[in-house]
Amino acid sequence: MAKSNIITLKKETAYLAGVIIGDGHISGSSKSKSDNSRDYRIIIDITDKDYLRLLSGMIKSIISTKSVPKSSKITDDHKQRYYFQFRNKSFFGFLTKTLGIPKGAKSSKVQIPDKIKRASKAVKISFLAGLFDTDGGFRGNSLGFTTASQMLRDDVSSLLQELSIAHFSEEWNNKKYNRIYYGIRIRKSNIVNFLNILPLRNKEKLIRINNRF
Repeated sequence: MAKSNIITLKKETAYLAGVIIGDGHISGSSKSKSDNSRDYRIIIDITDKDYLRLLSGMIKSIISTKSVPKSSKITDDHKQRYYFQFRNKSFFGFLTKTLGIPKGAKSSKVQIPDKIKRASKAVKISFLAGLFDTDGGFRGNSLGFTTASQMLRDDVSSLLQELSIAHFSEEWNNKKYNRIYYGIRIRKSNIVNFLNILPLRNKEKLIRINNRF
């Protein structure tokens, strides 16, 4: 994909939008206390180092940036995290204005962007793949998603219905965080169908899935 100041919705950018919604953060603040101009900072924070390198390469095929993946903190379960942070006005505008992804804290209010809901089947599938590659995983004896946003859960459910992927919608009260969480669980009989439809790119996650199923 050629670098351009104008970023449009295609399979690659839809996939990255799913990644940002899953494990990304879009700055909602200014550059500093003394500089009130917009901070166009975008961060992807995950535990899969090789996958993050792949994502940074995808982003660099769209925009020019000298940023590189870096090590982050060790999680409570002793896992090393990695992050890719970059600033780009065009990509920031694509995510926030074209797609309407919220800046700042987004976990409870994010949803599938309307532009993606109206897009081609290929774009929808790419978005869902990016979301699952980051925020999806094992759900009980199957695969699925967990989110603090009921809107996102319902939107994902609708998209799975469009793709004829059988699943359950769930919700529960997380006592530790004292909040309601929402989930999607793929019917076990539909796992192969789900994996065949989605062009997943997170090889480490795919290895874990293949080892289990």
